[in-house]
Amino acid sequence: MPAASSIRSIRFQRTLSWFHRLRRRHAFASSVALLLYAVLAVCLFANVWQSPADFWIGASKDPKLFIWYLGWIPHELALGHNPLVTDYMAYPQGVNLMWNTSMLFPALVLWPVTAAFGAVVSYNLLVTAGVALSAWFGFLAARRFFGDTLLCALVGLVYGFSPAMLAQATRHPHAMIALVPPIAVLLADEILVRQRFRPALIGALAGLAAALQLLTGEELLATTALVAVIGAALLALLHRDSVAQKLPYAALAVGVALISFGVVSVYPLAVQFLGPQRVFGDVQPLDVYVSDLLAFVVPNHALVQSSATAYVADRFTGNAAEDNAYVGLPLLVLFIAGLKMNWRRPVIRWAGLLALIIALLSLGPRLHIYGQVTPILLPWAAVAHLPLMGSALPGRLMLMAFLGIGIVVASVWMPPLHGTRPWRVTAGIALFAGVLSMVPALPFASSSAAVPSFFEPGGGVQNIPEGSVVLVTPFSSKQSTDAMYWQAVAHYTFRMPEGDAFTPGPYLGPHPSYLEATLDRLDQGVDVTASPTARAQALQDLATFGVTAIVAGPSPGQGAIVRFISVVVGTAPAEVGGVDVWWRVSPVRGNPIGVPGG
Repeated sequence: MPAASSIRSIRFQRTLSWFHRLRRRHAFASSVALLLYAVLAVCLFANVWQSPADFWIGASKDPKLFIWYLGWIPHELALGHNPLVTDYMAYPQGVNLMWNTSMLFPALVLWPVTAAFGAVVSYNLLVTAGVALSAWFGFLAARRFFGDTLLCALVGLVYGFSPAMLAQATRHPHAMIALVPPIAVLLADEILVRQRFRPALIGALAGLAAALQLLTGEELLATTALVAVIGAALLALLHRDSVAQKLPYAALAVGVALISFGVVSVYPLAVQFLGPQRVFGDVQPLDVYVSDLLAFVVPNHALVQSSATAYVADRFTGNAAEDNAYVGLPLLVLFIAGLKMNWRRPVIRWAGLLALIIALLSLGPRLHIYGQVTPILLPWAAVAHLPLMGSALPGRLMLMAFLGIGIVVASVWMPPLHGTRPWRVTAGIALFAGVLSMVPALPFASSSAAVPSFFEPGGGVQNIPEGSVVLVTPFSSKQSTDAMYWQAVAHYTFRMPEGDAFTPGPYLGPHPSYLEATLDRLDQGVDVTASPTARAQALQDLATFGVTAIVAGPSPGQGAIVRFISVVVGTAPAEVGGVDVWWRVSPVRGNPIGVPGG
């Protein structure tokens, strides 16, 4: 008879062989899932990928801001400069980019793409990859709960291609690159439940993931941390008998995570909270960007909708990109059915309850119904007083809710999986209907990347001395980002006294001035007379800003702006490359020279 040691060795080898086969099979399935999600994302944005340098995904205003950042970070690093603080916006005070959505980590990753094809292509790749990778990490997180690959694929699809994700894809890539929530699920499962690896290793990975998310989008990091705490507390309540046993490992892992996070993020956070132009106070309104109660069943603007649903959705507070609550009746029915059918399964109970808690928090501090703000207080009223939460947008929490919704909805297939064929067919049709309710309106929203030829390489902008301060209209602040986009196309040749960025106040844009308000009014069609008093105020602002040249670009009020500025500076502009240019401005004397280099 073989020795006991030989038998143990054979069993170990068989177990190891089985583990390797399983790992290869899982790796193959994960690779296929990633490929399918990528293909689906490219098909979703196919109208842009036909000419990715000429159009970008989504609306016209906000993407220009992120295109600016995608170009700025590599530009400054290539020059050996600190990219976290700049005076190329809001000159002369400048802007602390750690208080803004500068997306440092994605800009670094996409640097080669930006250098080779431009920031517009990088932006399109960022949004497309954000959807595909979010779905894929949702798939990987579901692997911890389901053995069936199709169920995991469904979870990834519901999460990565959710109506909330697609709504954010129209404007806010920093919010929809939502890799960290499913990563948090994977890490939390190791830290709080399985505890298979050394706590220092898992803690270090968790800290690194949090630091990279800090350099991608701070709001998503803060809200994910909030949801993680709630999820951990809920897990402890559901498994009270094992808390004491798991606590030492978890505490050590969390401690290492905090150290790892601090090592990577200490300098960016020092710039944010100790550096110049730091912002104090909440930068977003408290009770605007929330989930309306009707929004859970009324499609947002990223989906196919009738005029009736559009009328209802337009009544919600906030804007279309922040209308993230739509789940739809098919998915809601499947969610309820999944909870009822699988309530005894701890994972489904945990995921379902957490999704409901997140949805409740997304309603904001007071209940909104059909756009009306009721006096009914909700849990977010207390959460908003926590550090950093006052500036978070509650409605965006629904991005994370869809991960729990996907897990519960996919569980509907679990009982029929081993049942009769009619039951499997019925469940399959129901799941297909649920996914079909998420299909967006196609072609997906896109915007032209066209720019006045003045700002293009070889255009007239090359006649402006490097580093000059140029006032560009339409004035770039919360009203417009055109000037920022044109500045990026011009490879940041000039500085501007403007920019769509948070500055101390807090203000969205530079400190309010007479000139900014006047230019905005002219663009809105309001008549402004260039009286001696108005001229003196405008000249004073130009002198304060240090402006040496003015460019009036295409905008609704371009004609009125040109007439006003001509009176202020005392000369007519030159028409060059689709813009009107005052090449040299002397605000103190009001005596510009109207020719390049003159």
